Parts: sequence; C-alpha cells; structure tokens
Amino acid sequence: MAAILQGVLMVSLGLRGPDSLPGSREMLVLCLVPWAAVTAIGYLMLLPAPALFVLPVAAFELLLLLGYSRFVLWMAGKPERWPQTLVSLLGVQAIINALNLPLVYVVTSQEQPGLLIQAAEYGFLAWWLLAMGNIFARAMDRGIWAGLLLSVAHFFLYMILYVALTQLFGIPLEAS
Repeated sequence: MAAILQGVLMVSLGLRGPDSLPGSREMLVLCLVPWAAVTAIGYLMLLPAPALFVLPVAAFELLLLLGYSRFVLWMAGKPERWPQTLVSLLGVQAIINALNLPLVYVVTSQEQPGLLIQAAEYGFLAWWLLAMGNIFARAMDRGIWAGLLLSVAHFFLYMILYVALTQLFGIPLEAS
C-alpha cells in the first residue's frame, strides 16, 4: 500500500507520469474510494445544502472526469492509456484534495479568510492544475503546455457545469 501511495505522490509532484501506475481494476478501486470520500467531505463542507445533494454533485464530477479524460486521449490517438491515466487523475486528486481539506474548513468557517489562507488556496489550485497538466501531457506524449491547457480547460468546464448543476438542483452557491 505504501508503494502505491508513493507512486501516486510521485505523479502528483510531476516526478513521474501516469504510465508509472498500473491501470488495473484493483488500482482503480484503490484510487476511486479515497477520491470519493475526500470529494464527499469537501462538498459537505462547501455546499450550504442538505447532504443528499453531495451525491449528484460528486457523481457529476466523476462523470466529467471520466468523459473528459477519455475524450482527450481518444483525440490524441492514445485511448489504450485511459486506465492508467484515470488511476493517476483520481489518485492525484484524492491526495491534493485531502491535503486541502483543512484549508477548506478554515475558509468555510470564517467570514472573511485572511490573505495567507487565500494564497494557500491558490497554491493548491496551482498544484492541482500542474499535476493534472503533467498527467495529460505524459499520457498524450505532448509537452507540458498542452497538458496545462487541457487541465485549465477541464477546470473551466467543471466550474461552468458545476454552477449549472447547483442551479438545476436549487443549491445556493454560498451560505446566506
């Protein structure tokens, strides 16, 4: 288990690519379960709505990640790399988001978070974008700039669809 965590951590730091992780079903489950737990906890802290809304929002995020990564690799002519890429994406997001949870708690529990807290949040966002960009770039055998572009595009697509989904379900985006 320590070797798996170390491998995912190396990918999240940009020291390795998704090809360094096995694309097996077992590995997918080992990354999906913590991803789902961390995602659910994060949404429970962020959404000022009943807990039942966490499931559709988290399912939407997973479906977007599945579809987007599959489409990107299909367009790059590398669909066979999807299992390893998906394992890397889920594992890296689980690690980064888990480390970010204390900051999310601080941000959501304060009326106006301080400048240092906001800078730390932007630091986590930058790390997330760079890690995702590294995964996309290496999975497609392209440069880091192509991976970063896809990472930023994924983030913006997610934010647009997240706002649409929360409005569809009548979830306020901030506590009133």
